[in-house]
Amino acid sequence: MKLPSCWNCEHEFKLRELVWNVRLHCPNCKKKQFLTKESRFNTLLFSPIPVIIISIMNSLNISWLVIIPISLCLLIIFMAIVPYFYRFTDKEAPFV
Repeated sequence: MKLPSCWNCEHEFKLRELVWNVRLHCPNCKKKQFLTKESRFNTLLFSPIPVIIISIMNSLNISWLVIIPISLCLLIIFMAIVPYFYRFTDKEAPFV
């Protein structure tokens, strides 16, 4: 899998640029980057997975001392994987 690139200058983003920036601008050409509709949909598909796993562990009466570290690991994994599904465009499109 490949990290996304700028829609204008094809600059390939680094993972840390994508994880921590909410309003993303290309560091090379300074153009604003918008997620495509497909990218937002793919991100939305991954979002409930950690919640479902935590709910299952809770229903199995697993201790919170185990659930909390696993939840933190899931969050880190989620933040590291999701940017690979990002694709950028020059226009903000409605989700629906």
